[in-house]
Amino acid sequence: MTKINFFSLALVLTTAYFIKGVVVEGSKWKLDDKEVVLFFDAHQLSVFREREEEEVNDFIQVLKRYSYSACILEKYFDTQTKPLHILLEESPESNGHTTIMSSLIKKLAQEEPLAYIVVENIEQRAASLAVSDVIGSYDMIGKASFDHRTSSTHAFYHQSVTLYNVLDEYERIMSHLNNVYVSSSDKVKAIHEDKMEIIEYIYNGMLQEISTHAVPLHENFIGILDRFSFDSIPPYFEKLGKIIHQLFSRIIDLYALHRVLSISSERKIVLLAGAKHSLYVQSKIMGQLDAHAECGYGDFEPGVKTTSSLKREDFYSLLM
Repeated sequence: MTKINFFSLALVLTTAYFIKGVVVEGSKWKLDDKEVVLFFDAHQLSVFREREEEEVNDFIQVLKRYSYSACILEKYFDTQTKPLHILLEESPESNGHTTIMSSLIKKLAQEEPLAYIVVENIEQRAASLAVSDVIGSYDMIGKASFDHRTSSTHAFYHQSVTLYNVLDEYERIMSHLNNVYVSSSDKVKAIHEDKMEIIEYIYNGMLQEISTHAVPLHENFIGILDRFSFDSIPPYFEKLGKIIHQLFSRIIDLYALHRVLSISSERKIVLLAGAKHSLYVQSKIMGQLDAHAECGYGDFEPGVKTTSSLKREDFYSLLM
C-alpha cells in the first residue's frame, strides 16, 4: 500500500479555491426596545469575486459615517446615538483573499479608532473546522483549505489538531451556552431546548462513529489519514466530517442567537454571519419572540442561486 502525503498536495492545489463571500441580504428588526440588524453572507460564490474587496471598503465607509455622525450629534446637539455592536462570524484569510468576514477586523485596526463602533468575533469553531478541513482535503482535492482555523479564543493548526480538541471545544461552548440558558426567559429557553435536542442527537452520532471505528482521540488527524492510500480512505471518515460540520454549524446558530439577545438595548446589535446562521436568528426572533420587521434589502433563499449583493447605500439604510 502506497503511503501518501496527499494532504500536502491538496493544500497546494486548493490555494486557487479560496473562501469567497459577500452579503446578499440585510434586514432590520425591532424586538421590544432592542434594534437588531442582520446581514446574510453567502460563502463560496465565485461570481462575486470582484465585489468582495469593494464590499469591505463600502462597509467600513458606512461605519465611518455612522461614527462621525454620532460624534457630531453628541458634540453639537447633545444627542446620544446608540453604539453599533457588530457580532462577526470571522473567517480565516487565505493568501490575502479579502472578504468582509475575513478582513473587517484587520482593516478596522489599520484605521483610526471609530467611536460608537464595537466589533466582536463570535466564531467559536477552531478545532472542529480544522478537522473538517483535513477530512475535506483528503476527500475532495479542490476544496478550500487553510493552514489553521481560529476562534475568538483558540487557534488550531491542521498539522496538529485532534478529535480530543474537537470534543473539548464542544464541552467549552456547551458550558457557556448552558450558563446563558439559566438566565434566559421562558420563550428563549424553549428555543434553546429545541435546538439542543438536535445538537445532542448529532453529538451522540459523532461519538458513535468515533467509538465504532476506534478513531484515536489524541493523535493528530493528518497522521490518522496518512495510514491510508488516497483512494482507500474509509468512507466513515467522510461521514464523520459531515457530522462534525453539521454539529458545530447548529451550535454557532444557537451561540449567535444568545449573543444577539444578551446585548443591552442601549446598543444597536448587528449580526454579520453566514446566511443560514442569520436566517436561523431571524426565524426565531420573528417567529417565537415577536420581533417586527422594519426594512430589508436583498434576497436570500437556501438552495436558490443568488445573483446580487448589497451595495453601500443598502448598508447605510440598514445601519443608520
